[in-house]
Amino acid sequence: MTTGTQIPLRDRGAFKIKEAAVYLGVSIVQVRRYIQRRLITRLPGIRHVVITRAECDRFLREQEDIGKLAA
Repeated sequence: MTTGTQIPLRDRGAFKIKEAAVYLGVSIVQVRRYIQRRLITRLPGIRHVVITRAECDRFLREQEDIGKLAA
């Protein structure tokens, strides 16, 4: 096992909360609200808030769909 060479989360398809906020185009507080309202799910069992890129993409698609229905 190699030590000292860690692959950044974004290269593994996941974001820390700040990176997720940038990716979604919202504030960190808003991402926390989405998690609290269960609109976005974080990875379980991890000390830090980590959200997968797939989860962010799913959320964005759903928001687009809601926008189309409201138009």
